[in-house]
Amino acid sequence: MSMDAPPAVKYREYCYACRRAKVNCLCGSIRPFATRMRFVILMHSEEARNQKTGTGRLAGLCLENSELLVGTDFSNDERVNALLADPSYVPFVLYPGPGAVSFAGLGESAAPPGKTILIFVIDGTWRTARSLLNKSRNVRGLPRISFSRAYLSQFAIKRQPRPHCVATIEAVYHLCREAEEAGREELGRKAEVLMAVFGKLVETQLRYSREHRHRREENGRGR
Repeated sequence: MSMDAPPAVKYREYCYACRRAKVNCLCGSIRPFATRMRFVILMHSEEARNQKTGTGRLAGLCLENSELLVGTDFSNDERVNALLADPSYVPFVLYPGPGAVSFAGLGESAAPPGKTILIFVIDGTWRTARSLLNKSRNVRGLPRISFSRAYLSQFAIKRQPRPHCVATIEAVYHLCREAEEAGREELGRKAEVLMAVFGKLVETQLRYSREHRHRREENGRGR
């Protein structure tokens, strides 16, 4: 009787920064850049737990002046409330809807010189993002900031629920660009790293999908 040991199980190694398999790690494409604005990315717990292609985390890695917090209700979050109580910040939440302003229409009185614009970015599916905002009373009550024009998402591996919906990293990119157009930022081409990393993500996922589909067809399971 054979006493051969069973084959060892192969475990995938993961990058602890971008949280992707090391074979598909995107950190080599990330070139962090500084912004005048401060970004706080509020990631829904489901997004953190289930979403392997989450772009909020990638956006945070690209932005030097940012931090990422995970949860479902930030009403009593000490860090969020400390930032909101800091008089050096002028806080907004990046979210579309009635009453949302753009940088093009943001007057000096809304964000006076000497104050740092603080942007809370909601990261999750549209369902979980809406839930997070509705539960987080402190963030829900903030003035909303959005875009002066519509953008189409380049997230080819996901179907967006509405034409104006974009991925989190795309939203941050467009906001940075509109802030620069309004004289609130001086980024040059630095912000392009956001879309470069996003492009790498989409390319990697599309390649995986093609290879996976090809293997299924070879095995006769793709019919």
